[in-house]
Amino acid sequence: MTTDAGGEAPSALLGGEGVGGRVVLGGAQRAAGFVVANLMTLGGAVILTRHLGVDDFGYFGTVMALLAVVQGIADAGLTMTGTRELSLVDEAERRRELLAHVLGLRIALTAVGVVLAVLFAFVAGYDETLVLGTLIAGFGVFLVSVQSAMLLPLGVEMRNGTIALNEVARQFVLVGGWAVLVIAGASLLPFFAVQLVVGVVMLALTPALLARRHFVAPRWDARQLRALAAIGLPVAISSFLGVIYFRVLVVMMSVLSDSASEVGYYVMSARVIETVTGLPVLLITVVVPVLTVAARDNADRVDYMTARMTEAMMLVGVLIAVVITLAADPIVLVMGGEEFKPAVDVLRIQCLALVTIFMIASWSPALLGMGRVRELAVATGVGVAAMFVLGVALIPPLDATGAAIAAVAADAILCVATYIAVRRAGPGRALDGIKLAKIALAGAAACALILVPSVPDVLLAGAGALLFAGLAVVLGLVPPELRWRR
Repeated sequence: MTTDAGGEAPSALLGGEGVGGRVVLGGAQRAAGFVVANLMTLGGAVILTRHLGVDDFGYFGTVMALLAVVQGIADAGLTMTGTRELSLVDEAERRRELLAHVLGLRIALTAVGVVLAVLFAFVAGYDETLVLGTLIAGFGVFLVSVQSAMLLPLGVEMRNGTIALNEVARQFVLVGGWAVLVIAGASLLPFFAVQLVVGVVMLALTPALLARRHFVAPRWDARQLRALAAIGLPVAISSFLGVIYFRVLVVMMSVLSDSASEVGYYVMSARVIETVTGLPVLLITVVVPVLTVAARDNADRVDYMTARMTEAMMLVGVLIAVVITLAADPIVLVMGGEEFKPAVDVLRIQCLALVTIFMIASWSPALLGMGRVRELAVATGVGVAAMFVLGVALIPPLDATGAAIAAVAADAILCVATYIAVRRAGPGRALDGIKLAKIALAGAAACALILVPSVPDVLLAGAGALLFAGLAVVLGLVPPELRWRR
């Protein structure tokens, strides 16, 4: 069997007996990097909101949400597709050729997406500052997207610590740039340029993260690109709603709402949720290579991993939703101050979607690994349609509250549609419905602490987290792979 010089064949790395431990370790590394990066982002958001104020923060969030749509579709679809395809190829030259075409397709799609984002900003009537900001930040998004494609071999080789380090470094540069501009008393436009600085710095750091054998020049062979696009486009669409639909609703808010303040409230709520929704996406990228090989070689392992992932992801999603529900008031006040107070109720509504977001994230890798891309795309199409219909219906009369309700309802519909797909594919039949219902009830019991009077919200959030964790342990809801062993 031929492998990269100095490398190990994916089938040997991803299909051995120790793969479970590598998945848990990789997930822990990515989660740790995610926490550190988002703590920095939250700190940056605090100084950003207080410097820009409600209206300018809403404008900034709108542009970044628009570009996140571009980045999310290109990154999520091609990252998952590239990871899946690379994990199935052991020959060195074939892997290099595949990576070259993934890089080429990423360059093409992201470039087109940025151009479309700028055109949308112009056609939608954004002012000159926002249109120019979309162009400047868009070029930075392009550079970051190219770098993420170059790092795909790290995921297949399960070098998750290096990936986590890259993510922390990216957020450090971003937040550091914001801090410098706040100290300098900058206006809105320079904040968009920070994204460009991030892209340049991360590309410069890439040689320190990758082995020389992983560097390839982009290629654009039409046949190869069509084959990748046929697989990657449905995956991109499927990743779209779970990862970035809050941001899509931000864009819809900017068009359908007459109040800049309401847009700012929704951006604040969405920014809090965004600090969490990236976690299931990171965990998906850890497990996709393993499930892909398992789908080819061991169907029972796919069923087992899907069931355990569903339980683990639902536990995490419910726990985070409990904490945000109980601590929404202090979270908003710390991040934005009293002027963002109306965003508290919006956040409490939106955080309910975290449960379904995490559950969907546990099913998508199984469908992707099994090659059931069409079923995944159909399920997501249902969710996307629901999001647009509900957004158009609820935003004009209810503003930010309507957008939050639309987000929760659309994701619930997407969750049902995805479950139907994974059940038809097989792994969904291995799920323990009674255990999942117990997790939901434990979460409801913890959220009921919000009714306790005269207790600070921070203490209630801590008590709610402890209550939920205690119930999970007592009721035997924690998967064996996550239990502490002496």
